[in-house]
Amino acid sequence: MSRIDSKWLPLRLTRSFTDVLNPSLMADIVTEQWIQIQWLELALHITQKKKDLSPPPPVA
Repeated sequence: MSRIDSKWLPLRLTRSFTDVLNPSLMADIVTEQWIQIQWLELALHITQKKKDLSPPPPVA
């Protein structure tokens, strides 16, 4: 690690911990993750419906 890196490391760590401990930021992250989960559940539901509606494979 260079002298510059070691000089800035404590500041970078402090900023990282401050961001993590910021309740507003955490709420935004949780909200975004919840929205992504909702989209994934919707995509799964649509995929399952398409699979249910597709005709069965021909019997040989």
